[in-house]
Amino acid sequence: MWAWASPKLKPANYNAILLDPLVFYPEPRPSEQVSAETLKQILAYSNDSLKRSFSQRFRVVDRAGPGVLRIRAAFTSVAARGQDLKPYQVVPMAFVATMALRTATGKPERAFIVVEVEGTDSTTGELLGQRVRVGIAERLAKVASQQVITLDTLKPLLDELSAGAFPELANYVKLK
Repeated sequence: MWAWASPKLKPANYNAILLDPLVFYPEPRPSEQVSAETLKQILAYSNDSLKRSFSQRFRVVDRAGPGVLRIRAAFTSVAARGQDLKPYQVVPMAFVATMALRTATGKPERAFIVVEVEGTDSTTGELLGQRVRVGIAERLAKVASQQVITLDTLKPLLDELSAGAFPELANYVKLK
């Protein structure tokens, strides 16, 4: 995990979250293993799960305003056991995370997913924080070895990622 937060980002200044929909970046291509419909389902499920998780602790709003932190997040890299870098992994922050993981372990020996997040002031657009989260899971390696990946096979991993999403956010945004 790598993170940066502005000194301006504190609960006294931010009391709500505007959550932009989670996206894949760059846009993945459907394959025999993962259909276009499954990719849509993964995003829809992840967005619902993340919003539900945030709503339990924070006031989540649907428009910009004073005291509202806008959060944008994207899945920027997914790789399974022993895979080499792919062109889509050469997104600046994802590349750093992937290379750091390789440095620490040689080649990736487990599956991982990289989520990049930025927080901005919803009215001024000022960058207030950035974070890269690398989720490592054997479960994803098992899923990746299957012939076809479905939403149901990924739900446990997506739930795990949503439940643990940014626990330190309470240091920066007022709780409900």
